[in-house]
Amino acid sequence: METLFMENLIPFDSKILNKTHLSPNLMEEALEDIFRQFSFYNPSPKQEAFHKAGLEARERLFLGGNRTGKTYAVCMELAMHLTGIYPKDWKGYRFSRPISAISASISLKDTRDILQKKLFVGDIDGQTPPILHESFIVEKTHTNIAGAWDTVLIQHISGRVSELKFKAFQQGESSFQGVRADFVHLDELPNFKVYQEALVRTTSFDSEKTFLVASMWPEKGKDDMVSHFIDHGEEGKVKDGRFYIRISWDENPHMPEEEKQHLRSSLPDWQMDAREHGIPVFGQGKVFVQKEAEFLVEPFFERPKHWAYVYGLDPSATSGGTWGAVLLGYDRDNDIVYVMADYKLSNATPTEHANNLKKIMPSWCTGVIDPAGAGENPHTKEKTIDFLQTKSGLRLTKAIKVNGAKEAAVDEIYERIRAGTFKICWHKNVGCNHLINEWRQYARDDKGLIIKQNDHCIDALFYALAGISSARSEEQRVRELHGYREMMHRPTISGGEWMRF
Repeated sequence: METLFMENLIPFDSKILNKTHLSPNLMEEALEDIFRQFSFYNPSPKQEAFHKAGLEARERLFLGGNRTGKTYAVCMELAMHLTGIYPKDWKGYRFSRPISAISASISLKDTRDILQKKLFVGDIDGQTPPILHESFIVEKTHTNIAGAWDTVLIQHISGRVSELKFKAFQQGESSFQGVRADFVHLDELPNFKVYQEALVRTTSFDSEKTFLVASMWPEKGKDDMVSHFIDHGEEGKVKDGRFYIRISWDENPHMPEEEKQHLRSSLPDWQMDAREHGIPVFGQGKVFVQKEAEFLVEPFFERPKHWAYVYGLDPSATSGGTWGAVLLGYDRDNDIVYVMADYKLSNATPTEHANNLKKIMPSWCTGVIDPAGAGENPHTKEKTIDFLQTKSGLRLTKAIKVNGAKEAAVDEIYERIRAGTFKICWHKNVGCNHLINEWRQYARDDKGLIIKQNDHCIDALFYALAGISSARSEEQRVRELHGYREMMHRPTISGGEWMRF
């Protein structure tokens, strides 16, 4: 046993057996059991990336569909920290001492039935054994919920003990006060005040790191909790101590294909992105429910020269606000509209936005702008649209404001997707990433009205579609400009009567 343990887990001194509350035989049995369980755990690429992020990130969010293994992954990591036993190939953070931890879900019953069960009971059918052998429990206290535990002391490999407290979001943020923790696991969506209070509890009190980890599916869309992560940085990258990653059904090798198909046929379409892929959706239902495979295409390395182009621009009327833009390529021969590129940026001046747009949009291309024109400079009183046209050299025309234009644009996109004549260039975060993120979250409220939130690229798309008749190829622009110059140099008949022509 000890040889096996030495080869596959952290170096182990057999003298530790004499420091624990267990007899050497029981301790060896417990170690052998946890060795089997840790060996059984073969993390998926997403789970492994989540664990590895613990080397840098203090806050981590595992955002996933239902039954994707996100909760199990966090419970496995927690068990390692509690016991001080790590697989030899463990790529995450390692504590060098016993820890104090908190594990919480929505209610005490949920905490008991999900988290406590995964750690100490396992599945009823026996297919998934408990993560921690019962021999590791030194002491436990109970709550007033039948079978629910309040505090558990766990045997640590050092001979000392770790402490695990079970809590519930429904107890409120005050239940987290007065407690310090090295590791806090919040399973399912917490109130953001609970999250903030839990974060305060992880203030480091020695040289070791502290962690706040959440595992959930985005049942309330892009709320404050989800925005705290996805608006802060790129998925899969650590930024300023924060990290998030999404996992879907297809990335869970233990979920049977027939089970996926059954759930897809039983759950409402508007919930599928959230439940299957962990994609947060606003409101009561998505606006665009079509399968992405129907309209996503690989990005083009070069833009076809014979296509016509037009772009939409949604500038912000407030200083430092977000600007969004999309470029459409129109294959007139086949009546197919392609979204070729997008742009989205906050906290920049109109001059900076204009310079950025010139790098993306063809210089001869016309842009259709929000009819509000992004307001005016509060100091010079110059309208932003006038500045963009006269001083920045952008070709712009105002979109015609018509009641119901937004719903009409949605209908047009629906019809084009069904006909196969609307495509977005995107593949695995390459291409129109800003637009796709908005597309996945674009939703209606409980009254069926489109929610006006995080829609700068979507609005720019609508403006561009409304101006598709203005789309021109580079050759057309050259011919039109040449014809205009010829007309301007014609001899004057009398009093400017050339205008008749």
